[in-house]
Amino acid sequence: MPRRRLSRYAFHRRLRLLRRSQRRSKGRRAVLLVAILILALPLLVIPAFAAESVGNLPAVDGLSATGLHQDMLIFDRHGTLIDDIGDHGDHRIVVPLNSMSPFVKQATIAIEDKTFYKNNGVDFAGIARAALADYSHHHIAQGGSTISQQLVKQVFIGPNPPPTIQRKIREAVLAMDLNSRYSKDQILELYLNTIYYGAQSYGAEAAARGFFHTTAHDLTLGQAAMLAGLPQAPTQNSPLINPTKAKARQAEVLDAMVAQKMITAAQALAAENEKLQFFYPTNQLQAPHFVDYVLQVLDRQYHIRPSDRKGYRVYTSLDLNVQHLAESVVRSQITRFGNYYDFHDGALVSMDPKTGEVLAMVGGDDYYRPGGQINMATTDTRQPGSSFKMFTYTSAIESGRLNMVSPIRDQPMIFPLGGGKDGLKPYAPQNYDKHYHGTLPLKMAMGNSLNIPAIKVELTTGIPAVLDTARRMGVTSLNQDDSHYGISLTLGGYGVSPLDMVTGASTLANMGVRHRPAPVLSIQDGLGKTVFKYDPAKNQFQAISPQVAFIIDSIMSDDRNRCMSFGCGGDLTLAGRHVGAKTGTTQDFRDNWTIGFTPTLATAVWVGNPDYHPLAHNSTGIVGAAPIWHQFMTQALASQPDQWYAVPAGVDQVGQNYFLPGTENLRPTLAGSWPVCRFRSFNPYTVTDAQLTVNGLPCVLGYTPRDLGQGG
Repeated sequence: MPRRRLSRYAFHRRLRLLRRSQRRSKGRRAVLLVAILILALPLLVIPAFAAESVGNLPAVDGLSATGLHQDMLIFDRHGTLIDDIGDHGDHRIVVPLNSMSPFVKQATIAIEDKTFYKNNGVDFAGIARAALADYSHHHIAQGGSTISQQLVKQVFIGPNPPPTIQRKIREAVLAMDLNSRYSKDQILELYLNTIYYGAQSYGAEAAARGFFHTTAHDLTLGQAAMLAGLPQAPTQNSPLINPTKAKARQAEVLDAMVAQKMITAAQALAAENEKLQFFYPTNQLQAPHFVDYVLQVLDRQYHIRPSDRKGYRVYTSLDLNVQHLAESVVRSQITRFGNYYDFHDGALVSMDPKTGEVLAMVGGDDYYRPGGQINMATTDTRQPGSSFKMFTYTSAIESGRLNMVSPIRDQPMIFPLGGGKDGLKPYAPQNYDKHYHGTLPLKMAMGNSLNIPAIKVELTTGIPAVLDTARRMGVTSLNQDDSHYGISLTLGGYGVSPLDMVTGASTLANMGVRHRPAPVLSIQDGLGKTVFKYDPAKNQFQAISPQVAFIIDSIMSDDRNRCMSFGCGGDLTLAGRHVGAKTGTTQDFRDNWTIGFTPTLATAVWVGNPDYHPLAHNSTGIVGAAPIWHQFMTQALASQPDQWYAVPAGVDQVGQNYFLPGTENLRPTLAGSWPVCRFRSFNPYTVTDAQLTVNGLPCVLGYTPRDLGQGG
């Protein structure tokens, strides 16, 4: 009896355990079934009640990778990237699918959506697998979303939406609609240009450039597998933040590729062992002052801005090799002699005279120092000193009143007004060496940069005529009314930019044909369509005649004309090469210039201090800017043969001198004394223009006043 009761008890106990086990098993199945139904059943019956469940959905037609917001890319003339301008540090660069490495496409499909080319945008089997995995792991282990679903989430729903059933249904509907309208390659192209990889990089191209400093086209298998593993968790899987997790994720991607027979196990092992170098997000900006200038031109002339986010590709005129040379030469001169002469900044602009294309631009020695963003080459104007005289003498030759050998008397001159801080005191201009040199031919007065002869030439020609010539030749800074400018114009007393000066020099170098500065060669939009292409023929203007240009070029290229003041064979010459050059030094030695050109290259150099404090040791253009100009021109032209101009028709040659027809025997009007004012004393507040003029010229005092003011 007891034994039978024990058996009955054991039997019932086992029965209870079995029933409990069966109930537990049924419970598990029920949970799994519910999970599958929650995810899959709504999708199976979407056509019946999708509209009621999810409301209005956005249209998926009209999508294109090229329509995505993306960076503006700025290149040099050879196609080398100078700057990638994103959105507050975020970057996207759209490239077509066929420009991406096959590895990045395969790796993405293997880890994100292995049935990509088979499913209709929703992988029901994948959803079931994800539900089972989530239950068995007691947390979200797999997502189950296809590439199409991830794409519509990014484009239409948002990157971090709430995890609701309605959102999943919306994704599924949109993904299926997407697949009915676009090819798989189109969808993959959109995805690979859209998805976020971390480190402020959107799309495979930006990620390849950011993480590896390469392109999506050149990604290796190891690099592609690393990138493909990032979208699931861009921060957690980042090789910059969690290299161990990133390496493990890369192995998962490679294993998935092997499982899908995309690569062999040997290839996966080699890729896993590949040593990868990662880069933190940086701005690879080169030629920063030039880039700023280009952005200003794009905005002003073409109404194109980086904030448009339309993916413009801007191909500029800059030659990065020439740019690096310019930067190096400017920095070297400041480093070697800046402390001694007390100059701490410099600017250089170099231009192709035949086209106006800007080949190099240094707007300052250090863009990143306080105040260094000011572009001293373009946006800031400084007094050009005697370098401005090239416009004065060009205007004089053009007028036909003077020729290159016209005698000019270098003598003391005291003008009744123009001196002192208020301009109401007498003004006595002086030559740089504070001496007078008697009577010299115009070409020597220009070459030796004598101030008093230049003033005589300016006043004889007329200040309005000099202004007109300078403006025609490319000076844009002198834009006030002619009456604003006085005698000191020819001495460089009014601010201009190095860009203006190099444009004027280029006009002389191009036989009188002016091209406005052309920093942009072509612009393409995000579709690859060319929206602008530079045509030099549409940007040329015959500012002065070839005959006048040739005569001035001859004066500026003859080193004998400047030996008296600058010595022979100095930095204004280039060994074995014809070259025209002119220096400039401003009052109190605050600005230091050299301008020069050959038929193929024109360059302007400025040296000084942004805060206007003067240079030390009487620094002139010959010791500050000229060495920079000389070294740059020598190296930039090293591979080119010497070139110069043939005598153009319409120029008469007498010995080694050149004349406009009919100007060979002009009266020596500037060889005598300058007209003297007819009054002995005057009131500067009431004196009239008629009193200050004799024979149509501003008169000088016949005596030396006690309160002589030297300022001008």
